[in-house]
Amino acid sequence: MEMTPVPTASSITVLDTLQKLDGDFRAMAIAIEDGEFALWVGSGISRKAPSLGGIVTRAMEFLRKHAVNPETQAKFEPAFRAALKLSEIDTDVVESHFQEQFSDWPPDIRDKIVNVLWNKYSKLLDIRIKGEREDYLLWEGVDIRDAFKNPAPPAAEHLSIAILILEGAVNEIASANWDGFIEAAVERLAGGVKGNLQVVVDPGHLRDAAAKARLLKFHGCIVHATEDPDVYRDFLTASETQIIGWPENPKFAAMQTEVLSAATNLKALMIGLSLQDVNLQATFNKARKANPWPWPCEPKAQGHVFCEDAISDGQRTMLKMVYASAYNEFVDEIESGAHLRSWAEQVLLALILKLLADKLGILSSLRLAGTAFAGETEHVIAGLHRLRDAIAGTVGDERTDFATHAIAVWSRMISLFRNGHLPAKPDAYEVISTTPVGQLAGDMNVRAAGFGEMAIALSLLEHGQNAKLWELRPPVETALGAGAIVSTGSWPGAPSRAIFLARSAGVALDLQKHGAFANENTVVIHADNVWQQMFPNNVDSARVRSRPPGRTGKVGTRHVSIAQMLDTEADFTSLKTRFVNEVTL
Repeated sequence: MEMTPVPTASSITVLDTLQKLDGDFRAMAIAIEDGEFALWVGSGISRKAPSLGGIVTRAMEFLRKHAVNPETQAKFEPAFRAALKLSEIDTDVVESHFQEQFSDWPPDIRDKIVNVLWNKYSKLLDIRIKGEREDYLLWEGVDIRDAFKNPAPPAAEHLSIAILILEGAVNEIASANWDGFIEAAVERLAGGVKGNLQVVVDPGHLRDAAAKARLLKFHGCIVHATEDPDVYRDFLTASETQIIGWPENPKFAAMQTEVLSAATNLKALMIGLSLQDVNLQATFNKARKANPWPWPCEPKAQGHVFCEDAISDGQRTMLKMVYASAYNEFVDEIESGAHLRSWAEQVLLALILKLLADKLGILSSLRLAGTAFAGETEHVIAGLHRLRDAIAGTVGDERTDFATHAIAVWSRMISLFRNGHLPAKPDAYEVISTTPVGQLAGDMNVRAAGFGEMAIALSLLEHGQNAKLWELRPPVETALGAGAIVSTGSWPGAPSRAIFLARSAGVALDLQKHGAFANENTVVIHADNVWQQMFPNNVDSARVRSRPPGRTGKVGTRHVSIAQMLDTEADFTSLKTRFVNEVTL
């Protein structure tokens, strides 16, 4: 029998990754939801930023062009030949191409040079030009400001990180990246509201007002360096000399303290970070001495997890330092527990889906506590998990497109539920609560906001879909009347109906006032029962309708109360039956 191949980090799906978060990496996922992890991010999550390969190519072309120019040859040819030597290429083989642009060199030669220098980028950028500043090759040769201008929009990874921040799961990020993608993602999803991200580049930023999360850009920031080069150029850290000297450089002393604190006291999820830089290796070694990481770690999550196809040499070195003598005895267990074989894009999207489902699950359980359904909360949670998994199963290869669309659909649903109107900013994100999952029980504001009832409604809607009574999908149209969810009955010719979730009767009245129910083919699921008290003889109620429901075209707007059903039904089975009868999709 042929064995099913194990998915690689590239081939694994978001759904497969989600199953890992429910399985072997469950402790890690829960710890992330509770704010126990810092994110350590590297260039692997910024694929639309200039790559190391692109920087190498720019540097090589700059050196080549000046090395063959008679006016600058004496100054630049030694540096160019030093770069070729560093690339391990035979100079005699490439000398005939010196007059050609580096991009026009034979692909096999050019690619070999770039690939070798990719892992030696810091040595390449440490090549000095006589009479120039030590960062001349980066600042003038690569022209790093030009390389990073006109950035692309944030990708799925950055949008996911922003959601983790806004939902209170992540409050510390240590970044080796110069780009501004995370900042742009938070700005966009927060709708421009301040106080969500404290960006730290120089020591003075540590004294700025605190925010929900801190972004420690310990190798500098191209956004700041472009806007104010006199202040921030010197914070860009790239060359071997700069990296080795970073721990002892007084300019970085305050930053070192904060980065060391994150490495010492928070677990680490490494995304796109190879750990080849020696200053990071030294930081984790110093952190281990201050507060050793125990092994075995159960029942707690392992302290260091890498989202990679394979653990790199730098990452393995870090594990050896962190776990010291325990590493040799438990090498297989430590490395398997540290290796989540999925790229950051899939991992972060899976974390978001798990986080939101878990928040809704806990809020539903809190709502059902003390009721007849207190012992049946697992049925509600199971429905939420099926809905979560169904959404994960729709994620294809264009994961940024998925993230952008999913955020819009989610935010539309939450804004309609919470406020009764469409989101003021369509590309912003609507938060459930800034409270971490483990602290939701103490957040009385979110408990009183109707999210427990909304979670129960979503689970019941999924029950109907799972029983093949109807099919759920996001609205295609953007108009208010399209609703939050669209349902279509399972029988031939069944009409599609808009579903609204409403926190209160006031929200429902506001929706009605603005024409949301004008198509007379709408279901409004209320969290409370005030509408039913206000309109006890509502002609739109399914209980007073004599015609066959759901089979005759337009059937009017139906108002369904989760609170009322919870007050009158005896168990989850009867609740499901009542819900199906009420909505009659």
